[in-house]
Amino acid sequence: MKKIMTIVALAAMTMGIASCSDENPVSEDKFSFGVTDLMTKTVTGDNFFDYAGSKLRFDLNFLADTACLQVLSTKFSEHQPVTVNLLLDKTKIEYTDRDRFTLTGSNYNVMEGYTVNNVRCKADISHKTYYLTYEVVTPRATSRVYVYPKSILTALADDDLNYASTNELYLTLDCSKNSEGNYEGKVGLNNVQFSIGESTSPKFKRITIPYDENVTITGTKTGYIVEGTGITGLYLQGSTEVPFDQSTIDNLKIEVDVVNKNYSIFFNCMGGEFSCDGKLYL
Repeated sequence: MKKIMTIVALAAMTMGIASCSDENPVSEDKFSFGVTDLMTKTVTGDNFFDYAGSKLRFDLNFLADTACLQVLSTKFSEHQPVTVNLLLDKTKIEYTDRDRFTLTGSNYNVMEGYTVNNVRCKADISHKTYYLTYEVVTPRATSRVYVYPKSILTALADDDLNYASTNELYLTLDCSKNSEGNYEGKVGLNNVQFSIGESTSPKFKRITIPYDENVTITGTKTGYIVEGTGITGLYLQGSTEVPFDQSTIDNLKIEVDVVNKNYSIFFNCMGGEFSCDGKLYL
């Protein structure tokens, strides 16, 4: 894998220097923007590698229904000595509106025998959600790559996107890796109630569970698992988060699957319990 990805890296770095076009005018029909601090999960056979720090650059031409997508400063393996860039030109645009669109493409030859296939990128600018999948095909292996935001929203019912005004339960799932290569993050539960015997708790506008020293995060081929107990949560008092002193968060387990776009969560609190599952907004 080290040799394969090093060869791909050399080709990708060379091609990544070129721009998508000489002119990128900013207008209603043509515009460019970049996205930083994304997570990348690369799956090769039974192995996977998580990397934090990938970037995307979009050069969009809605008049021609095409775009140039650049994947910048990314890594596919812990053995890869430097980050690489990929230039994916002339991808096809399909869009609901100019803030939400999907790019697709295939057969990008980064060098002889090394190809990027099955590119699909879903973007929602308003909600800062970008989800890119593609394959890197080499003579020895095929790697499947998933690029997604460090902070993921869970989906609302009926594909509703009014997160700011909804009274429906939804989660914000944050997970990244720090400079030492360790996972870190938190989960926010919005509009949440949990059961206490046969009754329910008051509805909290937001409860945040930080992934502190009482929490372990384990990466998987499809996402990650969070487990912990004795965690001090935070709740929203006005516009300020304050410690939840009434009870600790115990027996926490969160499973996040960025490949199949689903999640589940369970924990005990205040003598009761909370659990839910659903789809991720990716």
